[in-house]
Amino acid sequence: MTVKRDVAYNLLRKSVKAFADIPDKLIDDLFDICTLVHYKQGQLFIRAGEVPQSMGYNLNGIFRLYYIDEDGNDLTKGFSTVGKFVVSYSALVQKRPSYFFIEAMVASDILQFTFSLWQQMIEKDMRWYPFVYKLLEAVCIMKEMREKSFLLDDATTRYLNFRREYPNLENIIKLYHVASFIGITPEALSRIRKKLKLI
Repeated sequence: MTVKRDVAYNLLRKSVKAFADIPDKLIDDLFDICTLVHYKQGQLFIRAGEVPQSMGYNLNGIFRLYYIDEDGNDLTKGFSTVGKFVVSYSALVQKRPSYFFIEAMVASDILQFTFSLWQQMIEKDMRWYPFVYKLLEAVCIMKEMREKSFLLDDATTRYLNFRREYPNLENIIKLYHVASFIGITPEALSRIRKKLKLI
């Protein structure tokens, strides 16, 4: 394990506090149900078709969320970077199989916890509500902006938006994953990068 528990706790606390001023005691309670888990590069956090039980907090890695369509095409839904949660959220809440895979793109450490236990904490103490509200608000805004980008922006704008949202990520992951995320072919991405004098 590359991350010590005290470091992991401080990272979690900082992220929670960035959303809402949650009392340390509640963060301590959440941390108590967490397990430090290491994922090797290529290891899956969840497979499509599995019913998830847990979610994770990304301490130092990169996870990719992706679909596989009927023709076997790999379609990138999004990424979880440092300080973000790793989760198939709608499947978790609805207790149904996930529609997508979540894969570690690099060796990654997460704080993993059973969602139902955290749900019980939230239901017992309404002081969690501001954090949950802000977290879901951020997810909704991100989803809306991504939908707007696919409907109104050209491929170059979507690529530049990706670079702003995920600085330096393209230097770590494969470029065809970037192309998939912004909805174009790798060849089209190469032409855009050449036009922008990035290659």
